[in-house]
Amino acid sequence: GAQGAGAGGMNFADLESPITAKPAFPVQAPDGRKDLSELDRQAWVVSYMRRAQPHIMVYATPNAAKRGFAAQRQAKKEGLLAGVFDLTFAWDIKHSDGDVTVCWAEMKGYDSRGRAGSLSQAQIEWGNAMHERGHKVACFFSAKSVIEWLRELGAPIRGAVQ
Repeated sequence: GAQGAGAGGMNFADLESPITAKPAFPVQAPDGRKDLSELDRQAWVVSYMRRAQPHIMVYATPNAAKRGFAAQRQAKKEGLLAGVFDLTFAWDIKHSDGDVTVCWAEMKGYDSRGRAGSLSQAQIEWGNAMHERGHKVACFFSAKSVIEWLRELGAPIRGAVQ
């Protein structure tokens, strides 16, 4: 049949991207620590990095979805992009053990009902786009796993993770 076929018998449905992309980057399984929210976990990583690893820059990307409509419009005008991961890490090229000096991590935790957080489609698409460009991106539940991942990437992590 000609259903879905365009000029020359081409099926345009074949050109559509999948509705639900799968992550092409590392995604850690939920850890069962239902007492720890995403914010708790992210705050621990930022606090630890600033206290114990001040030579590695870490900063959060604000989430416009948690703001009002006017603030969302303003953020879009400023260049906010849906799906950008929570945390950016950067360290000195001279002190890198590898080619990576910038990476991004998305933190997940549990909500007040004890449900594990999951990646949104926008986060999966952003993470996949960065991964396809050769950047290091990953999603974590465990804050300590983020630090170990940074070490594996060649970040100059000093000492044992406390």
